[in-house]
Amino acid sequence: MTNVTFISGLKEIGGTFVRVETDGAVCLFDFGFAVAARIDPAVRLRAESLAADYARLGMLPREPGIYEPAAAAALGVAPYAGAGKPVFFFISHMHIDHMGGLDMLDPGVPVYMSAESLTLYRRLVAQGDITMRGHDRCIGVPYGGQFTVEDITVEVLPIDHDCIGAAGCRIRTPAGTLVYTGDYRFHGFHPERTRAFAEACRGADLLITEGVTVSNGDVDMLSLSEPTEPDRTEYTLLEEFAALAREEPGLLVVNYYERNVERVWRHIDNFAAAGRTLVLDARLADYVAAFYPQARLHVYGPTIHGRPLRPEWQVVNRSALLADPTGYVLQLDYADSYELLDLVPCVSRYLHADGAPLGAYDASYAKLLELLKAIGVPYDYRSLGGHASPYYLRWMADTIAPRILVPLHSFRPEQVASARAGCRILPQAGQTITL
Repeated sequence: MTNVTFISGLKEIGGTFVRVETDGAVCLFDFGFAVAARIDPAVRLRAESLAADYARLGMLPREPGIYEPAAAAALGVAPYAGAGKPVFFFISHMHIDHMGGLDMLDPGVPVYMSAESLTLYRRLVAQGDITMRGHDRCIGVPYGGQFTVEDITVEVLPIDHDCIGAAGCRIRTPAGTLVYTGDYRFHGFHPERTRAFAEACRGADLLITEGVTVSNGDVDMLSLSEPTEPDRTEYTLLEEFAALAREEPGLLVVNYYERNVERVWRHIDNFAAAGRTLVLDARLADYVAAFYPQARLHVYGPTIHGRPLRPEWQVVNRSALLADPTGYVLQLDYADSYELLDLVPCVSRYLHADGAPLGAYDASYAKLLELLKAIGVPYDYRSLGGHASPYYLRWMADTIAPRILVPLHSFRPEQVASARAGCRILPQAGQTITL
């Protein structure tokens, strides 16, 4: 017996949560926040009941066998200690809508992820970029490696996304093989990873795939042909930023998404070749150093905020930027936006490169635009995104050609289609498929 139950994240972007249960064990994935807009930073969190609070808000599932006793009792479900068989998680990557709930799990629950994701997660914990506490029982698996819990074997496969460490998985059970893509794209630094993932997973019994890019607007996926020109890629963005570095008459300020560590690392050399030094805040410098210890990093003094610095990092203060604005690019987190008030005379352009606030759905986005308008700093939106275009969503499903196709992680999953899949199922919340 293998039962696959689809619990949340089915018709929204975020909160994907699926249970795979066999006679021997329970595998769960992912564990991020659904309906995250219900969080208001003005509301004080109750650490002693946070897991139950988030579950009652619908942000986390009311799943038995994963929470500590107090949270489980508040939710009316069995605690982790009361699970009847081994329970474990697989986390595809370190975006909050896929991993934000790790803080709320019972400390004993084993959580598997790629080795690179574990490196990033440990730095997120060290930098306080989590909600409540770190989850100590996380296990990193090298790309291509696998692990077995009772009668479930999970193979961790690399895939390209705008978050370092991203992975999909192939799950083998006595009744069949399941594939979960996580989030993926073909326009990043490593499209070959995504293609290899599809090739490796050919013939799966069940394919569970994301469908973010068909969420808005009508798409007839079966009629799409391969684009004659490639989409904008991470390499395109490198070229665009290098051109701006050479042409702009003043300081460039850039807002990166900090978990896209490889982008930041590549931009260091890219800007250097254009005659500018990329200056990071101490938090992002810590993430880059964790993966690229050979990188020569410069850190902006006013945004250190008491964080520890490595002796090899060079601190750059505000006076240096004001004295030589064309020699630098400043990475500035939204939380440090008021630093712009002292840099206005030399700032040439503000580049929003997928950093927070991520878009108009975030209340802070309008405030960022208003701030920049008020101080007269030109705004330049250079988003690239981390999700495959509709044609390539179909390419993934066509290549794997599963017996059953289940699209989710989309406002309109019904638009994901493949003529090569045996059938497509659009499950309702709580629906179970038995292999």
